[in-house]
Amino acid sequence: MENLFSDSQEHLTTKELFFELFKAKDEEDLIALTHNYKEIFADENWKPLDGNPSNYGIVKNQQSNPIAALIEKVTNSIDALLTKKCYESGISPKSPKAPQSMNEAIERFYHNNNWDLNFQKRKQAEEIQIIADGKGPRSKKTKTGTSVIVYDNGEGQHPEDIEKTFLSLVRGNKNDVHFVQGKYNMGGSGSIVFCGKKRFQLFAS
Repeated sequence: MENLFSDSQEHLTTKELFFELFKAKDEEDLIALTHNYKEIFADENWKPLDGNPSNYGIVKNQQSNPIAALIEKVTNSIDALLTKKCYESGISPKSPKAPQSMNEAIERFYHNNNWDLNFQKRKQAEEIQIIADGKGPRSKKTKTGTSVIVYDNGEGQHPEDIEKTFLSLVRGNKNDVHFVQGKYNMGGSGSIVFCGKKRFQLFAS
């Protein structure tokens, strides 16, 4: 892994920085990290979402409540798993040979889809996980809330594509993939308005 900077953080790699961020329990911990690494978190090292400084209206108007925003993330995880299965079968997701609906994709890629079987439930449960982290529920004594981790074992994204996928808005990158639900690359940003006062969200692929 490359070094990010050559001065005060000369021995810090991108991987090490990621895990420091990932292990932060709440917004207060993340703010403390930004103070520890002021050079990395300086404004000039960051870009507006989708390269658009006027993106707040798009982000704000996506989801009306945090439950809907969380469901959108799980929906994207399901899309990622089905897309991965498509690639594993040697078919491009945009090809006419790819499934033309979600039901068709499930029938084709999950042959033994009897979800009532315990071993089948356990196997599939490992593919998408929602994990509650943090320092516990928000209360009058502890003003910090619960952090949420959404994990999936889907197709993933190459680093050079992340700005066009996870960090894009209204691009329609999946318009030609007929078996997925998310079409406009906005599922990742819909939850931002519910991510604390500072709107922190961490992506990794």
